[in-house]
Amino acid sequence: MNYAVLWVPGFALCSLQRHEPGLQGKPVALVTGEGRRAVVVEATREAQHVRPGLAVPLATSRCPGLLFRGRDLVAEQETMQLLVASAFTLSPRVECTSSGCVTVDLKGADAERTEAAMRLHVLELRMLGLPVQIGAGETPLVARYAAKVTDSIMIVRDRGGFLQPLPLSFAEPSARLAEILEGWGIRTLGALTTLPKAEIGGRLGPEGAALWERANGESPGVLTLTEPAKSFAASWRYEPPVESVEPLVFKLRRYAERIAAELRAVCMVAEELSLTLLLEDETDHLRQFRLPEPGADVDSWLRVLQTHLDSLRLDSRVAGVRLVAKPARPAQAQGGLFETGRTDAASFWENIARLAVLVGDDRVGTPVPLDTYAPDAFRMERPAIVVPAAEARPVHPPRGGLLRRFRPPLRVRVTCQGSSPVMVEGAVRGDIRARVGPIRLQGGWWMVAPWAFDTWLVELVDGGLYQLTHNAAGWAVEGVLD
Repeated sequence: MNYAVLWVPGFALCSLQRHEPGLQGKPVALVTGEGRRAVVVEATREAQHVRPGLAVPLATSRCPGLLFRGRDLVAEQETMQLLVASAFTLSPRVECTSSGCVTVDLKGADAERTEAAMRLHVLELRMLGLPVQIGAGETPLVARYAAKVTDSIMIVRDRGGFLQPLPLSFAEPSARLAEILEGWGIRTLGALTTLPKAEIGGRLGPEGAALWERANGESPGVLTLTEPAKSFAASWRYEPPVESVEPLVFKLRRYAERIAAELRAVCMVAEELSLTLLLEDETDHLRQFRLPEPGADVDSWLRVLQTHLDSLRLDSRVAGVRLVAKPARPAQAQGGLFETGRTDAASFWENIARLAVLVGDDRVGTPVPLDTYAPDAFRMERPAIVVPAAEARPVHPPRGGLLRRFRPPLRVRVTCQGSSPVMVEGAVRGDIRARVGPIRLQGGWWMVAPWAFDTWLVELVDGGLYQLTHNAAGWAVEGVLD
C-alpha cells in the first residue's frame, strides 16, 4: 500500500455534534438554504426516515422532535485540524484533500506497523467523536474508494478486483456522461474500464478519457502537502457569554484533544498550559499551570483545569477562552538497577498538579536546602522521576535531641529578667526553669532585607524543651526538641 485516506462520512454534521453540547444521540439534521427553500443536507441515524434533499417541513413531519442546524465553519475547521494531526502520526507527507478527507503518502513505511497504527487511529478517533474510515491502496484514488466502501479499515491489494464491482457513481461522472453510459448499459467501474481508453476518449472526448482514468483508479498529479502545526493553541468565543463551568469544560476538552494530537504528531509533549478567560467586561483572567510531568494526556489536563475553574469566582461572564500548550521534548530516563519506580506514576503526577492548582506551584514538590546558613531555608523542586535507593545509615548516629519545627513558628509573649527569658505565654506557656543562649545568627548583609535573630533553648518547669527565637518581629517558638 502506497497511500492511505482518512475519510469521515457526514463530516459537517459530525463536526457540529462534537462542538455543541446536547446533540449527541439526538435526531439532528443539517440544512442549507432559507425559508421554504431550506433542505436537509445530512441527518443523524437517530433521524429515521429523513434523507438528504428533503424539505424542512417534510422532514419535520417524518421525524417529530428533529433538531435543525446550519453549518458551523469554525467547528469544521477545528475538527479538520484534529484529523490532519492524526494523519501526521502515520507519515510526514499529508494532504488535506477535501473537507473531512485526508490523504497520506505511505511510501517507504513498514506495512505491518502502519496497518496496526491505522487500526489504533480508528479506535482513538471514534472515541473522540469522529467516525473515521480508512482505506489504503496503490493510488490515492483507490485508497479513497476503499475508505468510502468500508466501515472501518480496508487495504486494497488487488486493484482490479476491487474496482470492478463498484458503481459508476464512484468516478463522479457528469450528468451528461452518466446518461450516455446508462444507455450503453455501463453501470460499474469494471464495465467502463473493459472498454479501450482510446475509444472512450474518441467518442466522449477528454471528459470521457478522464472519467475512464478515474474508473481505473488513476490519480493525476502529485499530493499537495501540508505542514504540521507549529504553534499549539486554540481560542474561541461564546455567544452569548457563559457563566457556568460545564460549557467551558466541554469546549476545553474538544480543543485540548486537537492540541494533544498536534503535539503527538511532532513527537512533543506539553510541559505547561496557559488558560486565558476573556470576560464580558473586557478584562481577562490568566492562569498558567506548570505540569509536574510533561505529557499529552487530555484527561489529566482537564482534571487540572477543572480543579481551577471549580474554585474560581469571577465578577463577569466569560465571553471567550484561549488555551496554549508550551511544547517540550518527552523526558527520557533510564532507571538504576536498584532504584524504585512509582506504582502509579500517572496518578501521582496528576495529584501533584491538582495540589499545585489549589495551593500554588511553589508550595508543592520536594524540599531542597538552600546554600545558606539561615536555618530552615529551602526551596521546592519537582520530585524525582525515579525514587533512589535509601542511603546507608551513618556509622555514628547523630547526638542530641531532634528539633521538630512548627511551620509557621508560634508567636508568643516572653517575659525577660535582664536579657534572659523567664516565662512564656501563648500557644506554649509556662515558667522557664533552664535556658541556653543567646545564640546569635545573622546573614544576608548584602541583601535588601538581611536576617538576624537570637536563639534560646529553654526547659519549662512543667516539662518540655523548646527553641525560642527573637528578632525585630518579636518572640516565637520555632519547635520542640525530642
